[in-house]
Amino acid sequence: MNRKLLRAALPALVTTTALLMAAGSAAAAPGDTPALAQSATIVLNDGTVLDSTGSITFSFEGEAEPATAADSDGGFHTMSCPEVNDKPTYTVKGTPYFLEDKDEPKSTWLLPRQTVSWAVTGSHTFTWEIGAGAEAEAGAILAKAKVKVDTKISNSWTWSGTQTVTDTNSTSKAYRAVLGQVGWKLTTVKEWIAAPCTPKKKTIVIKAPRKGDMSIGRQKS
Repeated sequence: MNRKLLRAALPALVTTTALLMAAGSAAAAPGDTPALAQSATIVLNDGTVLDSTGSITFSFEGEAEPATAADSDGGFHTMSCPEVNDKPTYTVKGTPYFLEDKDEPKSTWLLPRQTVSWAVTGSHTFTWEIGAGAEAEAGAILAKAKVKVDTKISNSWTWSGTQTVTDTNSTSKAYRAVLGQVGWKLTTVKEWIAAPCTPKKKTIVIKAPRKGDMSIGRQKS
């Protein structure tokens, strides 16, 4: 190949090589939330066994919304519909949820038919996760969930002792095994009527631990 042809071919060769290198070293997708193993279950207060894909829904009434400065004018309340005095309703959907161990995180990539086994010791604390400004309502929601669904649910749970956790990849795809604990995700929709007569809706999400053993979750990436 003469020099002119070589100079013309080099840019194409460099471009092709760069593309191949980029394809081979592509960064992994952002970490997704680990899911429960299919064998994971939770026993509810009434003895019902809920599997990893199950859910349960319940509703309750909260405390009446306090009047605010915006509800009055010069000491006189503005005209409002009677529903303003109704108590807000909370509709809660609870689903089993996996919480990663942040005290001593462990994870490993499992190909199909591979097995991981970890000996876990010491103390591992899991705490609830809630949105900013929802602490007071989160406490009421959690209290109702304890009574209506699962007495083991909590805003904080510390596991301690010695346990061996094992997971075998019986699927046809690889995944990352992650150490953690089976808890709850409580997705709550609060509805009420605000003055003068305005329907309001608010979504509150709580990820809470429950008293129980350590477990292994499965992460796609």
